[in-house]
Amino acid sequence: MKAGELSQRWNELSEEVMREVAEWRKQHPKVSFREIEEEIDQRLSGLRAKMLSDTASRSVAADWGQEGAEALCPKCGVKLERKGKKKRKLETQGGREVELVREYGVCPKCGQGIFPPG
Repeated sequence: MKAGELSQRWNELSEEVMREVAEWRKQHPKVSFREIEEEIDQRLSGLRAKMLSDTASRSVAADWGQEGAEALCPKCGVKLERKGKKKRKLETQGGREVELVREYGVCPKCGQGIFPPG
């Protein structure tokens, strides 16, 4: 997905969250400030997870096998050997699960396997 398309998608998701919060508030007119805060945080955490996933997937490190991008072992500094794309699930600070598809590599010197950061 191109940067402009990504920005447009994020804008659409942001507007959807705002509509959902406004509708929720109409349905819950007597809730406390804390309850409003929790509802907004929950809904924003979904948008945040999507943005994290999209941003991480677009980084140079995500495609370290491409020309001009390489990954080095953090222990040895040796260039990693590619072992194919793998899925990795991470949990955001908001408790949402994000799945990243990344090239997995193994250090030929020490044997450490890693998903390069980014």
